[in-house]
Amino acid sequence: MCNLFLLVNSDLDAYRENGKIAWTEPSIFLVIMFRLMSCLKKIKISFIRLSLTILFMPIYIFLSILLGINIPRSTIVGKGLRIHHFGCIIINSYCVIGNYCIIRHGVTIGNKNQNDDCPVIGNNCDIGAGAKILGKIKIGNNVTIGANAVVLIDLPDNCIAVGVPAKVIKFKIIDTTSASI
Repeated sequence: MCNLFLLVNSDLDAYRENGKIAWTEPSIFLVIMFRLMSCLKKIKISFIRLSLTILFMPIYIFLSILLGINIPRSTIVGKGLRIHHFGCIIINSYCVIGNYCIIRHGVTIGNKNQNDDCPVIGNNCDIGAGAKILGKIKIGNNVTIGANAVVLIDLPDNCIAVGVPAKVIKFKIIDTTSASI
């Protein structure tokens, strides 16, 4: 079962700036609607599922068109999603995106050949403006993808990748000694 309130709460936390939720960021409304629409499809009672889908789908479609963000409701997206800005964001329904990821405007995450040869993106990834992540590849955890990078290969954990085609230019040093108990 989908825990809508947990997902929305974690997404709202991702939109916090100086302790306050950035309600002026238009993408926040689409992320909330995406969560709602994703959870609706998991309702077992078909009459309720259909009624709520008919009620909320036009709002979701309207927001998608208005903001230029296409995230199909069947896309698997972890908690804490943050979309900075909006416009020209296309995500294939077969993609998997981990927890606490940041996506900026102009990003495409999708297939190269067949519809289901799509990326799997790890947790805590930061995807720069205009980046393209294409094909059946795996992006590790804590990865930063630079603006306008075209990622066609797997990227390991804790790295920074830039360029066309994208190449790893640096590895991040993650401090594991200060883990909270």
